[in-house]
Amino acid sequence: MCGPCAGHDDPYACPRCSNPRSYIVRGLCDRCALHDRLAELFDDTSAGPEDQYARMRTALAECDQPATALNWVRGSHSAALLRGLLADGQPLTHEDLDTMASASSRGGARTVDYLRTLLLAYQILPARDEVPARVERHLARVTARHPEHALLLRAYVRWSLLPRTRRRKHRDHASANRLRWAQNRINAAAAFLTAMHTTGLTLAEVTQHGVDQWLTEGRSTRYDLRDFLIWAHRRGHAGDLAVPVRPRPDPVAMDDDSHWEILHQCLADTALPLDVRASGALLYLFGLELTRIVALPADAVSVRGSDTVLVLDRVPIHLPSPLARLLTELTNQPPPPGWIANHPGRWLFPSTEPGCHLTGGGLGRRLAAHGIPNRPARAAALVQLAQDMPPAVLAPMLGLHTNTLVKWRRRAATDWTAYLEARQSEPAG
Repeated sequence: MCGPCAGHDDPYACPRCSNPRSYIVRGLCDRCALHDRLAELFDDTSAGPEDQYARMRTALAECDQPATALNWVRGSHSAALLRGLLADGQPLTHEDLDTMASASSRGGARTVDYLRTLLLAYQILPARDEVPARVERHLARVTARHPEHALLLRAYVRWSLLPRTRRRKHRDHASANRLRWAQNRINAAAAFLTAMHTTGLTLAEVTQHGVDQWLTEGRSTRYDLRDFLIWAHRRGHAGDLAVPVRPRPDPVAMDDDSHWEILHQCLADTALPLDVRASGALLYLFGLELTRIVALPADAVSVRGSDTVLVLDRVPIHLPSPLARLLTELTNQPPPPGWIANHPGRWLFPSTEPGCHLTGGGLGRRLAAHGIPNRPARAAALVQLAQDMPPAVLAPMLGLHTNTLVKWRRRAATDWTAYLEARQSEPAG
């Protein structure tokens, strides 16, 4: 609560306390105005500790940025949605929010999802994997536009995409990656079925020529059709139609000197922000994608005996002391400032949004602002690791598929062969 009453004669002071008056609500300071708004918002709920919203109300009232929290309570769509839900007087569930999101526009669904992150952060709702629910919501939108293909698309998603989406959680903690992976495949399947339908063909009548022509007439994302056609052929819905793996440019790795110089800078340069140093070190040592780095939970770093270990997949990695100190300092760092800062974070790289981590794009821009390249560094790190360790050993450490690491090992062998040939072609001097 606000401090003791004082300064009532001061026209610029809050009449309840000595704090300056708010620019948002006239007459009171931000803290007092926030208390009044919270009392209105949670008026229909009980005041006891068993109240479903007691933790959220207390945390908002005590946050270190009352003006920001006050703005949210007064003017945000998610707060208005919460106000309406509280007026019903019924305990809130994930299923209630799922129903609301499915019946809303894209903007309305985003409001529901943001409110859900708040309720999860304050433990009003139990934690769950949100990706399958969002995949089903995306499927509902697609089938609403293409009802003639709804039966086939629903079967594909239910029996193929959703089970693998759930399994991928153990390998890819970044929800955005898994969601995009599923959405792209649904979109490609729907677009292909629609294109064939306009030519008067059913899926069983499509030929390889039709597939090849459709692939060449659009963007490279059409190659995501491969997954759907493999499933359709196995279920007897289509012939044996081939879609090549999407072509990708060969990654260009940075030179070793630059790679080790920037890695040393991340480990030793205290002038850099701590999160930049830690994420850069993980990138340059282990070749992790930025979406994997930002989705690392705080408990991925732990102490076992006298060693500090990092668990990326199944095998704990014993960290060298400079990186161990860096990640330990990061885990002990207070959460970023904001109106939800008093919520204990569960990510190594938390964002200012409740219960969320940074995005891969945001981290990439942050690294680039400090002169730390991303993709060339990842290529250099994976080439080096592939030279030093067999794929079967490296895969359970990094959480990558063995086939992926086999390709990097071949790339490392190719680079080494090219290096030897270049040295042999140099004139003796």
